[in-house]
Amino acid sequence: MGARKYPRYESGGQVCIAGVLDTKAILKNLSVRGLCVESSEFLDIVPHSKYIADVFPETESNIKPFTVDIESKWIWTRKDHSESGFIVTIPSGAPAEKPFNDYLNFLSERGGTVD
Repeated sequence: MGARKYPRYESGGQVCIAGVLDTKAILKNLSVRGLCVESSEFLDIVPHSKYIADVFPETESNIKPFTVDIESKWIWTRKDHSESGFIVTIPSGAPAEKPFNDYLNFLSERGGTVD
């Protein structure tokens, strides 16, 4: 696997994915093009499917929750742990564009990139 084009930043925000029952997941990391979520419960995510996610940034970011369109790329599940990676789609000028970029800037300034 080649090097990533965009850096991923560690996150501690929350994510709720519409259409996936009981998915209060932690936003593990975020990049310009994608995000990874993790949960201590089973995530009923179908790879290559589209979803809508509500992102709740950490309180100290002072960024209000926002909604993004996501597409599942992979899922990794064990008995008591699930992770899933998504591509994020935000059309230019969409309401989520500014809070998403503000949150990405907050995470990048705080440090903590992921390999």
